[in-house]
Amino acid sequence: MNRPSAGRLLQAVAVGHGAIGAMVHREALAELARRGVVDSVSERGDRAAAFWFMAAAPALWVGGRLLRSAEEHGDVAAQRAAGAVLAGVGAVGTAAMPKGGFPALVAIGGMLLRRPARRG
Repeated sequence: MNRPSAGRLLQAVAVGHGAIGAMVHREALAELARRGVVDSVSERGDRAAAFWFMAAAPALWVGGRLLRSAEEHGDVAAQRAAGAVLAGVGAVGTAAMPKGGFPALVAIGGMLLRRPARRG
């Protein structure tokens, strides 16, 4: 029986994060687009929140892609390292923002931490 791909799950989280961000932050993103890219995001406020929310989506997606590669090549050490980071970030995020999507990271991280220490 094949185990589910944590990398694919993380990529799905990334796509969901981007889709939710596009809906939740649509006004701020539209304003950002109207102002142009250069110097359009301040350090605080709605545009900054939208920018950083959306910036997480491609970072999560590429992390998922790299994790898929580690899965395909049997790099358990990389998978477990990713699992520790995802579980830790997810736990802190869940504590700070319980209604957010951070529990998904805890679940994926936990799945990776349970991977056997050796390939096979």
